[in-house]
Amino acid sequence: MEEKQNNGLVSSLAKQGVKKLSKKVGTALKIKILLVTCVVLITCLTLGGVFIGTLSSIQSTVTTKSGGSNTEIVGGNKPLSPEVLKWQKQVEKYAEKYGISPLVPYALAIMQVESGGNLPDLMQSSESAGLPVNTLEYEESIEQGLKHLSNVYNIAKSYGMENNFDGICQAYNYGVAYMHYLGKNKKEHTIETAESYSKDVVAPSLGNTTGQTYSYVNEVSIKYGKTYLYLNGGNFFYAELVKQYIGGSGSGTPANPSEFWKTMKAEMEKYQGWPYVWGGKNPTTGFDCSGLTAYLYQVCAGITIDSYTVSQYNVSEPVSVKDAKAGDLIFFRGTYGAPDFISHVGIYVNETTMYDSNSSGIGYHSWQDSYWQQHSPEIRRVKN
Repeated sequence: MEEKQNNGLVSSLAKQGVKKLSKKVGTALKIKILLVTCVVLITCLTLGGVFIGTLSSIQSTVTTKSGGSNTEIVGGNKPLSPEVLKWQKQVEKYAEKYGISPLVPYALAIMQVESGGNLPDLMQSSESAGLPVNTLEYEESIEQGLKHLSNVYNIAKSYGMENNFDGICQAYNYGVAYMHYLGKNKKEHTIETAESYSKDVVAPSLGNTTGQTYSYVNEVSIKYGKTYLYLNGGNFFYAELVKQYIGGSGSGTPANPSEFWKTMKAEMEKYQGWPYVWGGKNPTTGFDCSGLTAYLYQVCAGITIDSYTVSQYNVSEPVSVKDAKAGDLIFFRGTYGAPDFISHVGIYVNETTMYDSNSSGIGYHSWQDSYWQQHSPEIRRVKN
């Protein structure tokens, strides 16, 4: 009975997506290729969530049914558009209201994917409030979008999956049923999991019981070697599309360093006093030095850096003490291994203090003491 209810919810959400396309994609297709296609094709495009960047940036090539394929080629620009960035303060306001401030970069990226900032219903959130498509406009859309995202996040949290940001983003597209699916089945979100859900749950609920696919070609699908989507099955690449725009300005440097530090400070102090855990990368496992810095950059700014000291060193560039900002990285050599090996990293706080995970635990430590000075401290900033 419970599974039928879940499937019903999926079906409802997907059908809402069908309505969304007729307004959201139809005009763009007429402008770009002057070709009217069948409603089934339109449904595929909408549920795919293929709005990357502005409407004018979408390039589509569609062959007739007799030609044997429907192909959607989407650009992969990573910077958020000015049309999206101008709504950042409103996104931050409602993220704070609903208790999901760390998800601001994800909310902005979702807006980029959903509308590029060019539709009144900026986050395409009307349906999540039980309203007809494109009912909400501008700030109303943002508030409902953040409310919907917080609902997904709280469900994820109930399963101990609040750090599964990819799954949370995918559930914004698939609906909350996907988050329950992950939680109840103790699954992490992966492309394979999302694809299975698309093929086995979403598509059959809308009549595609044979696993029929259509061509879907962009830099994301090419990367995974899966240049197709399932007819009526939504877009199992949705979280990956969103991740293209994580980081606000599209650079490695936070768009607002002071706000970034404020958010980071609040987040990192949650773990003050925790023990060092070798190989730890999240609050569930605990943290080692590079696991902590990678986690903080991801959660607080949506910036992905590998959780290895050498990798983080290689994607950063040196800054002087006088130019350093709280939230920069500080590296050390030879705390183990070879004398020149980049072996430790922390968060730079000020001229005397860092925040890191080391053998004495997680917290504020002086990088000016004699031990750390012996290991060549170097302040660096993640590259643009």
